[in-house]
Amino acid sequence: MFRLTLSFYWVVLSAIANFRATGVGVAALVLGFLNPVCWKYECCHGNRAWIPNNASRLKELLETELYGQHIATKIVFNQVGAYLREKNPTKPFVIHISGKTGTGKNHISNLIARSRYYEGVESKYVLKIIATHSYSYMTTQEAQQKIAAKVKNHVSSCQHSMVIFDEVDKLPSGTLDILSHLLDNNHEIDGIDYRKTLFVFLSNTAGNLIQDYLHRKLEAGFERESISVLEMESAIQRLLYSNGELGLSSILSRFQIDAYVPLFPLERRHVKMCANNLLTKRKDKCKCGDAEECTSVRAEDVVKEIGFSGRFSLSGCKKIETKVNLVCGPDVPKTEL
Repeated sequence: MFRLTLSFYWVVLSAIANFRATGVGVAALVLGFLNPVCWKYECCHGNRAWIPNNASRLKELLETELYGQHIATKIVFNQVGAYLREKNPTKPFVIHISGKTGTGKNHISNLIARSRYYEGVESKYVLKIIATHSYSYMTTQEAQQKIAAKVKNHVSSCQHSMVIFDEVDKLPSGTLDILSHLLDNNHEIDGIDYRKTLFVFLSNTAGNLIQDYLHRKLEAGFERESISVLEMESAIQRLLYSNGELGLSSILSRFQIDAYVPLFPLERRHVKMCANNLLTKRKDKCKCGDAEECTSVRAEDVVKEIGFSGRFSLSGCKKIETKVNLVCGPDVPKTEL
């Protein structure tokens, strides 16, 4: 009973904190009172405590937990952030994130989920479809039927859904065309409103193109931060249309993708930032405590254990945690000492 009461007050306080002049906060409060289930368990409709769509939180996460991705930070904050703030979007938001392994594709989708849902990527309103989990071995028609059914069933339970397609480049050619009619400015399709749903496509397709482009720019003396959104967007669009998972797709020809996010390969300084961030969060790691100099030295030791090809990390920040354990040893609970 005590836990239930605390959960109830948390819902009320969260709704008040998220109150806006539109009256959404009031709606959350009223529905919280009327539906006791939402006091304790994740709910969809009218409850900003569980689905805050917090653009300010997104900005904070991007600034503190994403490294070396100036274009991704700008696009995700400006465009996804604006979508999160929009009370009545005219269409679903569709974002395509492309890069090589370890550049942060899943990481960015997790940051978006953490800003949209109180439960983050663990929210029951997040659907993740991984292409290599059976879909890549199906015919196009089989994959389309299965994916269409899963998306319809998922969004029917909550308009404020997030559908993530991981390794979308591994899907049978033409699979994504089945989604095209869902991504337009439609009020409802078969009784389901998709306009508040966020679709995320994670792809490796343009990874080599992005890395080669960055390498040429750096060799010519440019800073990576000088590369613009427009020049990368144009290059990725051309590649996807000619030789990618969206080749000749109606999703491209009907301009249904709202944002193309290129992820650059990470350099040593960025990998060190990842290691430093993990060591700072886990202060007992390496017995550094609050000593910044110790943390910095240990972060350098971690970087030495990461494989590089020239100036770029082969795995980005993907192996940071295991390499921190290699350098510092595992965390040992005090009860085991």
